[in-house]
Amino acid sequence: LTYCDIIIFVAQAQHSFLDIIAFMDYIEQVQPCITWSSWLPVPANMKWMGCFMYNSKTCDTLLNAGIPVWLVHAEAYIAPNMNIIKPILSTFPDHITKSMYCEANKFIKPFPLL
Repeated sequence: LTYCDIIIFVAQAQHSFLDIIAFMDYIEQVQPCITWSSWLPVPANMKWMGCFMYNSKTCDTLLNAGIPVWLVHAEAYIAPNMNIIKPILSTFPDHITKSMYCEANKFIKPFPLL
């Protein structure tokens, strides 16, 4: 195995473990809040990173379950009675290194862009 193969394998293993932990958190903590609805939303769990949503109904369901959510919409589709804390402009990460770089006196190709 090459160095790049080992890095890819470790990254895939970490991704799989994080998926498992997230699924276990969902089953143990979120799903009961979604299936057992109350009149008041559950306080947000600040340990979670949260999610970005395009669907306002799903966003409302997750917010009531205590998940931090951000609704991403064009300004034309936002209801006038919706509480907006801070509108932002969507940007893309153009500063990512895409060229060759050197490590231990040998050139390493970066991983393919997704």
